[in-house]
Amino acid sequence: MLTNRLLRTAAPIALAALALTACGPEDNGPAATKKGTFAEPLALKTPADVSDTHFPNNEKTQLSVTPVSVVKGDKAAVEKLGVGLLEGKTPYYVTTTYAHKGGAEDVGTFNFKLLLHGTDQQRAYYSAASWGAKFEPCQEASGSDLRLTEGKSVTTCEIYLVPEDVQPVFVGFQGDRDYRNPSLETGTAPEVVWKVG
Repeated sequence: MLTNRLLRTAAPIALAALALTACGPEDNGPAATKKGTFAEPLALKTPADVSDTHFPNNEKTQLSVTPVSVVKGDKAAVEKLGVGLLEGKTPYYVTTTYAHKGGAEDVGTFNFKLLLHGTDQQRAYYSAASWGAKFEPCQEASGSDLRLTEGKSVTTCEIYLVPEDVQPVFVGFQGDRDYRNPSLETGTAPEVVWKVG
């Protein structure tokens, strides 16, 4: 009788344990992408899968974004490029690889969605176009190279102008950021974040 009572008690416990195990998080293995946050940013050179929204038609592209490096630039050299807006700013060279993984063709708007942040996470700094000018320390990809279709990738370097009293701490990517209305405010679009250094 004791055995029957034990079985009646043990069976529901075993079923409950099995149900809890089945409901646990799936192990998607090393291929699963972990997205960084300001609290737990990814390391540079870590790829992240993101969605890039194209305005005004709201088409989407699936990209893998990998910020490779953030290097303090040479203000005098950048000044010769004629990008302007250098007074009170320090240039930083940000090299990033983008790979198209599916969806609509991306004509390079992703470049305007990669941001630099200092310690203030609500302040965002974006790239200053050098219009593909030859600039060895930080070569921006050509317009044709920035057009990505599925399976294609590009590595490009962009110049960011950051106030002299700000040290870059994070790189962020906001796929839903409307690049047509650039703002220094981060806004509410979801952001994947990497730690500089």
